[in-house]
Amino acid sequence: MVSIGDLPGGLDDGSGMGASADGSIIFGQSYGSFTNTGAEAFRWTPATGMVSLGDLPGGIFSSYALRCSADGAVVVGAGNAQPTNPFISEAIRWSQGGMVGLGDLPGGLFSSDARAVSADGTIVVGFSSSANGWEAFRWTQAGGMLPLGDLPGGVFNSWARSISADGLVIVGHGASDSGVEAIRWTPGGLVGLGDLPGGGFSSTAYDVSADGRVIVGQGVSISGTEAFIWDTFNGMRNLRNLLVDDFGLDLTGWTLTDARSVSDDGMTIVGTGTNPNGQTEGWIATITAQPIPCTGDTDGNNTINLADLNVILFNFGNSVAPGTSGDVNGNGVVDLGDLNLVLFNFGAVC
Repeated sequence: MVSIGDLPGGLDDGSGMGASADGSIIFGQSYGSFTNTGAEAFRWTPATGMVSLGDLPGGIFSSYALRCSADGAVVVGAGNAQPTNPFISEAIRWSQGGMVGLGDLPGGLFSSDARAVSADGTIVVGFSSSANGWEAFRWTQAGGMLPLGDLPGGVFNSWARSISADGLVIVGHGASDSGVEAIRWTPGGLVGLGDLPGGGFSSTAYDVSADGRVIVGQGVSISGTEAFIWDTFNGMRNLRNLLVDDFGLDLTGWTLTDARSVSDDGMTIVGTGTNPNGQTEGWIATITAQPIPCTGDTDGNNTINLADLNVILFNFGNSVAPGTSGDVNGNGVVDLGDLNLVLFNFGAVC
């Protein structure tokens, strides 16, 4: 672990929030030279060191950066443009042209927060105050900020926390009749992912793989708060149980409290937990063989054959639960993409 320093003139206090795809650019927040009360977004490279990204004009100086595009050229987070209230934030998008505010959804108290951005930097997601309450949004240059809705039932409250590389899958949490629930949004709509069995109902999705197939987060089991992994074939599973039962890891004394991020290929997961000494510690787990059927095996018999093709054709055009009834690519609709995947892999034995 190596320090990347701090912005000059401040409180010598800060946090790294994330990095570019190759790890060469880091961003986050630091208490810098502009104020001793507000955080300041920064971008760090080996060549430049830590450089301030500034803040929106007009407010009490406070900004932070949370995620960036794959190449690190676009950074998103939040700033402050309210002259009297440091706690009202506005979603921001920073590029070499400077920092711009993304506004908020109509009907609410002006406040928004950008939490993630697509690999190319063109799609931003987060949450905003709206006429309904706190609501997840998806922003593009052409369409502006659009609401994503919420699960039926419960108090209206949805957040978007991460996005797939192409921007077609968004994850976070919403509110349902059961309680706080992890969500997955695709162009087909928003669906709940459930929770771990046995505990009080509460789950949140923190990150998603590049192709949208693997989601990680935190749920509540009979043992308490634990990390989960979700994929389009198996649904939500307790990550600790998966690592012990399927991969033979000895995790005696460990509790995996949450899974905060997953690599683009869905095979490496990081989070926090409690180690055998009772201390809070970060962990990293690398899965060496993906424990799901091969793409197109709709009936789980480890062969992609005529039966799988028939499932696709029978349900073609239908909206279904993601990953079921022939929805091979997990977007909630049995469509041409699913048919092409089955035809491409036809005859494969997995």
